[in-house]
Amino acid sequence: MWKKLLTSALVTSMLILPVNSVSPAHDEQAPAANQVYEYLPGRVPAQTSAEESMAPALHALVLALINQEAASFTLSDRELAWEGLYNMLSLYGQLDWRAETEADALLLPAETVEDYAAALNTSLADLGSLPAALADRLTFDSSGNVYRAVCGEDGLSQIQVDSREQTSDGLYLTGSLVYLPDGSPLAHFRVTLQSQNNMFGYRITGMDLI
Repeated sequence: MWKKLLTSALVTSMLILPVNSVSPAHDEQAPAANQVYEYLPGRVPAQTSAEESMAPALHALVLALINQEAASFTLSDRELAWEGLYNMLSLYGQLDWRAETEADALLLPAETVEDYAAALNTSLADLGSLPAALADRLTFDSSGNVYRAVCGEDGLSQIQVDSREQTSDGLYLTGSLVYLPDGSPLAHFRVTLQSQNNMFGYRITGMDLI
């Protein structure tokens, strides 16, 4: 019960410390198991592993799955996909050079949001209108073609990749969302990534909580 309450509080608040401490990668070797990944702007996808470049998408989508109490990510669940996209923007959008800060929110051009949506294997056209559940956190200004996302920070949890395997369907990863103060897992996941010519270098084609 305590872990469930902690997880819910962590997902809904996301108001902790920004992530900014990843070290540069100097080779193309597969990362060691149990490695924690964070996002560093300006190095995606060049000179990064798939795990590192996709850490924002993995982090954001695991949080959305937990919050929605969903076992799997499916694009047919538009509200889940939108929440995953919002999490990406609110947690990592401030590191994008195209973002502008406005009080406690970010202003992001639609083309920028489209870049982030591609990592979730979707597009703004496919997602359609914003769901009412996000109305207090994410809005769209059609006159300026800009999205306004309330900032969120989640420095208490990180993605930890435990295993990787190249399969005919893509790169298969298993891992956890780890609560950093004590190292305990908040959720375990498995995900399949496929290489794609987008800002992150990959897209998520399937994710399950396990």
